[in-house]
Amino acid sequence: MYKIVTVCGAGVGSSMMLKVFAQQILSNEGVEATVDASDIGSVSADDYDIVITTSDFADILRNSKAKVVKIDNMMDKEFLRTELVKVIN
Repeated sequence: MYKIVTVCGAGVGSSMMLKVFAQQILSNEGVEATVDASDIGSVSADDYDIVITTSDFADILRNSKAKVVKIDNMMDKEFLRTELVKVIN
């Protein structure tokens, strides 16, 4: 089971949207995972296997043990699916 976190500035906007999209994608792919949403100031990225965030925050999290998936077009679910599957496999 993977532990995934979506990260944005406040933890309530884009991270919540990415959380829902990630859960849908993982369910469709048959991947068991928990998905949390967090803000950049509170996240403990090392507690997760995968972090999904924008390029701005990815730079801040680049030294964590987690694999970082960068997505800048939040509405591009196909890109998110492709990147998640790539990181998981």
